[in-house]
Amino acid sequence: MKLKTTLLAAAAMVAIAPAAQAYEGLYGAIGAGLSYMEPDRDVSNNGPNGAGPFAFDSSADFDRGIGIYTALGYDWGNSLRTELEFAYRNNDIRHLTPDQAGFSGWPDGSIGGDVKSRSIMLNFLYDFDYNTDNGITPYIGGGLGFASLDPTILGSTATGAPGPNPMTIGYGNSQTLFAYQGIAGMAIQLAERFALDLSYRYFATKKGNFTGTLNGAPAAFDAGYNNHSLMAGLRWNFAAPPAPPVQYKDCWDGSSVPMTSSCPPELVEQADADVDDLDLIVYFDYDKSNLTSQASALIQEAASRALENDIETVVVAGNTDTSGSSAYNEALSERRARVVRDALIANGVPADRIVTQAYGESNLAKPTPDGTREPLNRRTNVTISFL
Repeated sequence: MKLKTTLLAAAAMVAIAPAAQAYEGLYGAIGAGLSYMEPDRDVSNNGPNGAGPFAFDSSADFDRGIGIYTALGYDWGNSLRTELEFAYRNNDIRHLTPDQAGFSGWPDGSIGGDVKSRSIMLNFLYDFDYNTDNGITPYIGGGLGFASLDPTILGSTATGAPGPNPMTIGYGNSQTLFAYQGIAGMAIQLAERFALDLSYRYFATKKGNFTGTLNGAPAAFDAGYNNHSLMAGLRWNFAAPPAPPVQYKDCWDGSSVPMTSSCPPELVEQADADVDDLDLIVYFDYDKSNLTSQASALIQEAASRALENDIETVVVAGNTDTSGSSAYNEALSERRARVVRDALIANGVPADRIVTQAYGESNLAKPTPDGTREPLNRRTNVTISFL
C-alpha cells in the first residue's frame, strides 16, 4: 500500500474590517449655508472737514444671507490640517438706526443694497479623536487672511436731522482688509474618501473706510463687518488612506502567514490504497517574485514528499492581488509561477511533469476592489497529482 501524504498551506479567510488609518495628503472641500451679520454693526462718518456735510453715528442691521466656500487643504496625518479657503458672503441691508438724539437714520423701506465679502484665508485646523470608529470627527481651528468688502448702499428719507430733507446716503467702493475667523465643526464619514462637513464660522475684518455721498455731498464712512455662518459641505480626499501594515505569524513548517489567517495543518501520514493530490501555497511579498527562506523550505519539503510516490502532473499557478495594472499583474504572476517551478526542479521534481499557469489578478483567493494590496492574493498555488 502506498503512503498518503497531504500538505495544505491554504489559510482560512476571515472578513475583518480594517482599523481606521489616519489619512495623510491633499483634500478638497466645498460648502454653502447661512450667512448672518451681527446686528448693530457700527456705521459712522466724521462730519465736516471733507468727510460729509454733518457727522452721525449709526448702527446697521442686515437680513440673513448666503455664504459659500471652497478649500484646498493638506492633512498631515497627525490630527493637524492646513488649508487655503476661498469664500463669498452676501447680506442685504435692512436699516440704519440712530445712535444719537435728533437723528432718525434710515429705517426699513428707506434704504437698500447689500454688502458682499470675498475672502482668501489660510486656516489651521485640529481634528479630535472623539468617535472616529463611527465616522464622526469633531474639529476646531482658525484662519487669517484678507477680505474684499464691496458694499452697495443707497438710502433716502423725507425726515431727518441734522441736515436738509430729504436725507440721502450712498456708498459703494470696494476695499481689501485684514480678516480673521474661528471655526468649529464635525466631519461625518460617508465613504472611504468622502465626508459630510458641518461647520460654524465666525468671520470678521478690521473696520473699513468707504467713500460715498451724504445729502449729495462727498462723504467718508467707517463700517464694521462681523459675520456668523452655518455651513454644510462635502470634503474628499484625493487618495485612499494607506493600507494598515500586515502582521504575520510563524507556523510549524517555518512559513509565515497573516495574523488573521490559519497556519497550514501539520503533515499527516496514513496507509491508503490511493495517494491524494498534494497541494501547497507559496506566498510572496508585495510586488515581489523571489522566494523567502520559509517558502524555499516549504517547497523542499513538498518536493521530498512528492518524490516518495509516482508523480503524474504538477500544476504551478501564479497569482497577484489587484494593486497595479492587469497587464503588469499577469507578467508578475508568470514570474511567480516560474520561480516556484525552478525551485521544484532544483529539488528533484521532473521538469517534463510540470505545467505553469499565470492568472494575474483574475483568480483572487480573497475578493477585493481594484487597486487593493492583499497578502492572501500574492501567491503561487501548486497541485501535485500522482499515478
